[in-house]
Amino acid sequence: MKCPKCQTENRQDSKFCVNCAEPLVIVAPVDEGFRRSSLKKKYAQGKNPLLAGFLSLLIIGLGQVYNGDFWKGIVMFISAVILFAPTSGIASLLILVWSYRDAREVAKGNESLWK
Repeated sequence: MKCPKCQTENRQDSKFCVNCAEPLVIVAPVDEGFRRSSLKKKYAQGKNPLLAGFLSLLIIGLGQVYNGDFWKGIVMFISAVILFAPTSGIASLLILVWSYRDAREVAKGNESLWK
C-alpha cells in the first residue's frame, strides 16, 4: 500500500507509513453500478433554453416535455387545469411561471431532470 503523503510502499496490513508515520486509510471499493443507477442525476443535453421557455409559455409543461421531463410536464399541466377554477387562475399563473423558469434552467443544464 502506497502512502498518500510520501509515496513510500508499505505492507498491506500497515496502519501507519514506515517512512513518515502518516496514517494509512484503507478505502473500500465502490460499486459503480449502484453509483451510476441511483446517485447520478440526469440532465437535458442539447436543448435550447429559449425554445424550452417559449413552449412552456405556449402550453404549461410543454417545455418540460421538450427537455425529456415528460412526467414533470404532465404534472404541471394537470395541476394548472385542476387548480384554475378554485383559485381564480392564480395557481395556474404561478405554475406557468414555475414551468417557464424550470424549462429554461433544465435546458441550460443548471437543474436535473425528474427521472
